Amino acid sequence: MTAPGPLATQPAPVTFAKAAARAGVALDAGQLDRFARYRDLLLDHNTRVNLTAITDPAAVERRLFLDALSMVPAIDAYARLVAADVVFATTLRLVDVGSGAGFPGLPLKIARPELDVTLIEATGKKASFLTRVTAELGLDGATVIHGRAEEIAHDTAHRATYDLATARAVASLPALLELCMPLLREGGRALFPKGTDLAEELAAGRRAAPLVGARIIAADRLPDAETRLVVADKTGPTPKRYPRRAGIPAREPLGKGNAAS
Repeated sequence: MTAPGPLATQPAPVTFAKAAARAGVALDAGQLDRFARYRDLLLDHNTRVNLTAITDPAAVERRLFLDALSMVPAIDAYARLVAADVVFATTLRLVDVGSGAGFPGLPLKIARPELDVTLIEATGKKASFLTRVTAELGLDGATVIHGRAEEIAHDTAHRATYDLATARAVASLPALLELCMPLLREGGRALFPKGTDLAEELAAGRRAAPLVGARIIAADRLPDAETRLVVADKTGPTPKRYPRRAGIPAREPLGKGNAAS
C-alpha cells in the first residue's frame, strides 16, 4: 500500500485588512468595522437603488474599497508636502465629484478620518444613500451635497476652496479637469483613477489642463491594480467661465476642436 501523497492546498485568501496594509494603509478595528458596515449598507440598498453592478461582498472590498485605498499614499504624500506651510496647516479639504455610492470619497474618509470630505452627487437617491451612510457610520467631517459640480463650482462657498479633488468613473479626463479645477485652491491637487489604456485621453487632458489653470504631473499605474492614477496640480486661477453649463464639459470636452471657446 502506497503512502498518500501530499494534500493539494489552495493559497489562503488575502484578507481585506492585509490587502489594505499591502497597499500602504493600516486599518484599525474601528475602521475595519466601518468598512464592513458600509459594505453591508451598500449591498442592502443596492437591491432597491442602482448603486453598483458589483454584488459580491468580497468583490466590493477588492474592486471598490481597495481601489479607493490605493489612492491613500498619494494623499499622504500631498499632506506631507503642505504640512510645513503655515498657510495650509489646517485640516485638508477633499471634494469628491460625482460620488455615486461614495467612491472614492467615503473609503478615503474612513481611512483618513482627519480629512474634511465633501461628496457631490447629482442623483437624489444616491445622495440620500450617502447621507444615511455618513450618519450611520458616524463620519464627522463628511458632507453630502445633492447637486451638479457645474453649478456648485460657481458658488463662492465652494469655488477655489478645496485642497484635494477626486472623481471616479464620472467622465473623460478633460471633463474632469473642467469640473474639478474650479473647486481647488491654487496649489491644490486632483487625483483621478483611470484605466490603463489612457494614451488618447491623457493627450487630450494635457491639452485641456492649461485652459483651467492646471498641469498634469503624473499618470502612474497603481500597485496591484488595473488602474492608473492621474495627478493634476492647480497651478493658477481657473477662468470664471469654467465649468460651462451642465452637460457641456462631457459633450464638448476641452482640448478637442473648438471646445475651449
